Amino acid sequence: MSLDPRLFAVREDLADLTLRARFRATRYAEGRPARVAVGLLPVLRAPQPEAALDTFFHYGEAVRIFDEAGGYAWCQSARDSYVGYVDAAALSTGEGPKPTHHIASLGAYRYAEADLRSPAIDFLPRHAPVMVAQTGLECRGTPYVWLDGGGFLPERCLSAEPPRSPDLAAAASLYLGSPYLWGGRSFLGIDCSGLVQEAFRDLGVAVPRDTDMQCDTIGTPVVVLRPTDLYRNDLIYIPGHVMVCAGMGNVIHASGDDMTVRQDNLADLMRRWGYGFGDLKVRRPR
Repeated sequence: MSLDPRLFAVREDLADLTLRARFRATRYAEGRPARVAVGLLPVLRAPQPEAALDTFFHYGEAVRIFDEAGGYAWCQSARDSYVGYVDAAALSTGEGPKPTHHIASLGAYRYAEADLRSPAIDFLPRHAPVMVAQTGLECRGTPYVWLDGGGFLPERCLSAEPPRSPDLAAAASLYLGSPYLWGGRSFLGIDCSGLVQEAFRDLGVAVPRDTDMQCDTIGTPVVVLRPTDLYRNDLIYIPGHVMVCAGMGNVIHASGDDMTVRQDNLADLMRRWGYGFGDLKVRRPR
């Protein structure tokens, strides 16, 4: 059986030791634990700067490093199993401290000082786990915390528990107006399947990263012949694209047409794109 290299650490010369019985490689590695130490870390298909961008790993995300050479680490995310090459300097080796808080806003800038007028040294996306090392800091009436990894955050951007939304459509709507970015998974830039993945994260549910993976695995397939067959939160797929049903005939999606996350009338979109309801693949989350 062929293993998808996006989801399994397999190369001809090296593979995950746990896959020894399923994949033949020259050598195998167990994988060293590490964590992402920057807000948004590009994940490339090859260890070179001009390689295709597949996704982003986020601050605090746990990974396993299988190989490191030429400034790049070949690693796999513990969150969604995605495999790729990242800047090795952006990883902190070891398990790291247990997080005390999570970014509860759509994102927060990490500052050099406990002052929003000081230089912003990084952007931490929604859900990013952080370890607060010191509290009780204040500047002009705004409370700040100091992070174990360095830098300061406004305390009101944090929550002790991961942020949540009431349903999938509500979670997706948080990103309305965000710019479209291929491979993106944050408010600063997001693609259609990244929007779905991050929206499910607001429900405490882990789903695969890419559209084809999601279309094969999330929920159950349903037959849709007319607009009234659709329910709020249904996932609507056309080739290479996914949308979240928002109800009342509308969808929320990261649109490559105008490079933004937007809400559209589904029937209008289908007429413009030349699709009929019979062309849709629909998955209904459980």
